[in-house]
Amino acid sequence: MKILRNILITASVLIISFILIDFLLPTQWKVERSIVINAWAQNVYPLVANFKSGWPQWSAFDFEDPSIQYSYPSPEEGVGATRSWVSKKMGNGTQKTIGADPASGITYQLQMVQNGFLLNSHLAFEPVGQGTKVTWTDFGDTGNNPIFRYMGALMDKMMGDIFEKSLTSLKQKVETQGPKS
Repeated sequence: MKILRNILITASVLIISFILIDFLLPTQWKVERSIVINAWAQNVYPLVANFKSGWPQWSAFDFEDPSIQYSYPSPEEGVGATRSWVSKKMGNGTQKTIGADPASGITYQLQMVQNGFLLNSHLAFEPVGQGTKVTWTDFGDTGNNPIFRYMGALMDKMMGDIFEKSLTSLKQKVETQGPKS
């Protein structure tokens, strides 16, 4: 009987702790990484604005699941460009460009189908010397969902390395292509 009582007390303390910690977690989250590319924004833009032919050349996310299946139900580039995917490993989702400018970058939204998780993102361009600083920012609001709040608290840890790897790949790709005529 004493063992059962101790198990119930421990379980109760864990559940109450989980709930209390949840109330302390922020509802807003953000992941941001930058890199300077030795090329003009106009040379970077085609790779970030085109989900079908651009992103697969540099985005580490595109290689997380070799069996992922993409579809492109709209324009491939610019405002309105959309790609959807089906993936057992990463879940099903949709990515849609909501802002695009060759001089300043793109803005898009990404939504996961199963849980409705929505993130907003910018790939912003800023002139720096003879090149372009590219800053990739993902951000969102977890609302009152306790699982999303815990996930939000871990987003930088979960996505930061992939951002860095992707931006390094983007830099290498753009710089080896050279200027476009």
